[in-house]
Amino acid sequence: MSILKKAKKAYNSIEIPQELDYVVSRAIHKNKLQKGNNFRIWIKGATATLATTFALFVVLLNTNESFAKAMEEVPVIGSLAEVFTVREYKEENDTDLIEAKIPAIKNTGNEDLEDRINYEISSKINEVLDEARMRAEEYKEAVLATGGTMEDYIPTKINVDYKITYQDDNIISFVITKSESSASAYQEQYFYNVDIENGKELNLRDVLGEDYKEIVDEEVKKQIKERMEENKDSSYFTEEEGGFSGIEDEYQDFYIDENKKVTVVFQKYEIAPGYMGIQSFEIPNEILV
Repeated sequence: MSILKKAKKAYNSIEIPQELDYVVSRAIHKNKLQKGNNFRIWIKGATATLATTFALFVVLLNTNESFAKAMEEVPVIGSLAEVFTVREYKEENDTDLIEAKIPAIKNTGNEDLEDRINYEISSKINEVLDEARMRAEEYKEAVLATGGTMEDYIPTKINVDYKITYQDDNIISFVITKSESSASAYQEQYFYNVDIENGKELNLRDVLGEDYKEIVDEEVKKQIKERMEENKDSSYFTEEEGGFSGIEDEYQDFYIDENKKVTVVFQKYEIAPGYMGIQSFEIPNEILV
């Protein structure tokens, strides 16, 4: 089971530290929205908030080159909840070029839910960027160790972006994509399906019911067979090779698409050779939320 899936299982037990990037953004946002009944109290509170936010900003500006401009927020999801770019930055050196847009959610009416998801996103992106930087450094060293020069080396391009795949008054579904390109291309995706009404992240059991495993297993096997019959270049791993034999549990990667259907996703190399990339399968069943 992947690290991300295990993290989903442990979701409700995560203890949230004060993640600076998210705290700064949230403080700014709260200061914009907060309205007090007493003008004098409001002024004191706003002044304190602004002073704290400015101090944090100065610290970031002087100690963290990754901290950059705040993005314009995207249109409102449903009546209140939003997915927005909490941080966008670009870093470039002789080893790698990083361009990243980090999303967060707000206005769900459930601050604990927002804190958990936003901290998970921030932590995950920091982790994958650190790993990508390490791979880029190792690749550069390998080029130089085999007689190449810096003129021969092309910096690894690392990109992080996100896309909202479905939105209504009760559900937000979005996908974060991290890609790397150097000697070869690599892409990985992370999925968030948020039930605003009930204040939780959705899993396959929530959206497809108790028979979720049978539904998904049958549909994926059917579509794999159809794809291989239609395209002779399609080559999925057999079960003996570690190919698809059924999903493990309700925490299988998925998103909700624009037709309000579940699309189950398998990362590159998970069920097929790398040249086939990430594999997605839309499940025709109506979802339950």
